[in-house]
Amino acid sequence: MDSNIAENIVLYDWLSFTSKTHTPEQLIAALGLEHCPWTVTKGARGYQERKYFSCISVHYNGRSDMGVWVELSGQGCRTFETLSKVGWEGIFAFIRENGLKITRLDVAYDDHTGVLDIRTISQDTQAGLFISKSTYWETVLSSKGTTVQIGSPQSKVLIRIYDKAAERGITDQHWVRCELQLRDDRAVQFTRLAMPIGQAFAGVLLNYLRYIEPGEDSNKWRWPMKDYWLDLVEDAEKISIYQAPGMEYNEERCKRYVVNQAGNAIDACIQMYGLYEFERMIQERPTARNPKYEVMIRQHHFEVLCERMRRAFGPESVI
Repeated sequence: MDSNIAENIVLYDWLSFTSKTHTPEQLIAALGLEHCPWTVTKGARGYQERKYFSCISVHYNGRSDMGVWVELSGQGCRTFETLSKVGWEGIFAFIRENGLKITRLDVAYDDHTGVLDIRTISQDTQAGLFISKSTYWETVLSSKGTTVQIGSPQSKVLIRIYDKAAERGITDQHWVRCELQLRDDRAVQFTRLAMPIGQAFAGVLLNYLRYIEPGEDSNKWRWPMKDYWLDLVEDAEKISIYQAPGMEYNEERCKRYVVNQAGNAIDACIQMYGLYEFERMIQERPTARNPKYEVMIRQHHFEVLCERMRRAFGPESVI
């Protein structure tokens, strides 16, 4: 996620599911990522091996009853959005049609415009100015900022609100995240909602949590909502067209990796074989090209072209 994004968005930020009837290769194909260069490495949580690509893991070779476990972290979701041939609708349809179990699905609202104030939400939580279907709540203040959690870690629906800017060490921008963490049937039901992601997020959120102003009605669910909670719901509902923020990979990270981590090996090869032969070896390398670098190269060429147009015709030449 690029910290420079100014508009508020709703996005999928974690997906993990299991299958006892598919091979790792079949699930990679179901993700629409069979064209990517997967590597084999050590598994986790009882799985002996996993196939890995850009924050997406497919764990396998566990006990006979464990099947295969697919996990997309936040950055893995961005990789999926950028490179998948099937997209979210495709993978969700595959999961439902095959009766697979979603162990976790995170849907997040990212506030970059000041809709939410994390300190106010923390104070209102501690003061009991909210209603929820869960009796468990906690607020945490740490070096990574303030976090409010409604629902226990074992809950099928957990709501977490936290200072994403503080977590990332960003000091000059507002970024508060409100996320739904869904499990099992609750996660599958979310994928069945036939509405835009913003409306689905707002509807589920309202069903499980509201921050409220004290009222006289005996039913607290009818008490008026706090203005900021109403603003959140109304803003999320407006996000009707999902726009993927894209993979978090850039030229500077690539350059740091090549220079700082692989620089000595590259320098040795050039001195031994010469620059021309080194370039030939790179161009004819047996490893498949990584699509995330192809995306970065296209973006670089586009930015270079835009800069040339600005210099030749003025700033208004590029919209």
